[in-house]
Amino acid sequence: MGIIVCRVDDRLIHGQVATSWIRGNNIEVVVVVDDRIAKDATQLSILKVAAPAEVKVYAQSVEKFTEKYKMGILDKYRTMLVFENVYAPLALVENGIPIKTLNLGGMRFKDGRKQITKALSVSEEEERAIHKLHELGVDLEHRQVMADNKVDVMTLL
Repeated sequence: MGIIVCRVDDRLIHGQVATSWIRGNNIEVVVVVDDRIAKDATQLSILKVAAPAEVKVYAQSVEKFTEKYKMGILDKYRTMLVFENVYAPLALVENGIPIKTLNLGGMRFKDGRKQITKALSVSEEEERAIHKLHELGVDLEHRQVMADNKVDVMTLL
């Protein structure tokens, strides 16, 4: 048990996440790890509605999640971590949280980003963070739903 899935998706919790990733992995708890969202009660309410009813949804800052994780609070639950960007998972890994695989599922194109796939675009700064995650031993994959073939993000950059 513990952390089962880690996913970067700028839409956070939506249909693909709820049906493919949460249900497909029998997830019991979803934690959105993001300093901004952790302070936004309205955003958290929206995220809770987007997830299956039986799944607990929390939003925590990087610091608070690190503290809770190290206390073992999530050890007995099948947990999914969702991130809005690549910086929060990098901070977690740098703080000793064992993220083995990070799914880069949805980073939409916007100014300042280069498009790599239909669903994956990165800025130079994000690309540096991805390389750092790779150097720290995190397996970086890209796929939108579980049924898709895993693509090694490092081969896309």
